[in-house]
Amino acid sequence: MNRKHGFRWLFLVLALISPAAGAQTLDEVLAKHTAAHGGLEKWRAVNSLIVTGTEMTFSNPAPFTFEWRRPDSFLLEQTMMGNKITYAHDGSTTWWIHPLLEIAQPAAVPETHTSVVRRAVEFESSLVDATAKGNKVELLGKEELDGQPTFKLKVTRKDGSEETWYLDTTTFLEVARFDRTLDLPSIHDRWTYYSDFRAVDGLVIAHRQDQEFMIRHVSLTVEKVRVNPEIDPERFKFKAAAPAPAKP
Repeated sequence: MNRKHGFRWLFLVLALISPAAGAQTLDEVLAKHTAAHGGLEKWRAVNSLIVTGTEMTFSNPAPFTFEWRRPDSFLLEQTMMGNKITYAHDGSTTWWIHPLLEIAQPAAVPETHTSVVRRAVEFESSLVDATAKGNKVELLGKEELDGQPTFKLKVTRKDGSEETWYLDTTTFLEVARFDRTLDLPSIHDRWTYYSDFRAVDGLVIAHRQDQEFMIRHVSLTVEKVRVNPEIDPERFKFKAAAPAPAKP
């Protein structure tokens, strides 16, 4: 083979292998995303979590508290329009207190809304330990989001619902998520944007979320994270209100 043909073959080989060499596989993206959040070992060692901060809704700031206890109990307390709202799950029943929906006492969430409520309160990325959670993930490639290069991933959760995640191509942390959420009382498409990542006991957690759905904008600012605190399991238990006495 003469030199001219040799260079031609070399250029052809480089053209074929270069894109593949620079491409990221799904496993690589998920591994780097998990590492960016502190690593799988750190997250699997979390048995309980308490997150507190301020939620801005309808231009009014109010405190929120999120509590989680392994394997899947949670409690979210927030205030909206002067009303204290509670969402909770005790491992078997998802329940709420929602005065804006005229639910003043603990009541089971309707089955049509149960999975949405449970997804809406998560603070952990559904991409971390995805297989163990029963989530199927697909890498859809790269896409610019508001001018920022991102990896675009589709998540099909165990309950059949779908989410789209956008990860920074440098840090592998989440930039945004597109999913559906519950809002007084319908279900709507929602965008969530993540920022202000900080390490707490080795876990890297977004301390700012900005959510957009319908004409609404809701922001969550995390002020404190407690990892593995003692939480009384009774806090999550569904205790249905006693039925009203029959009228004479």
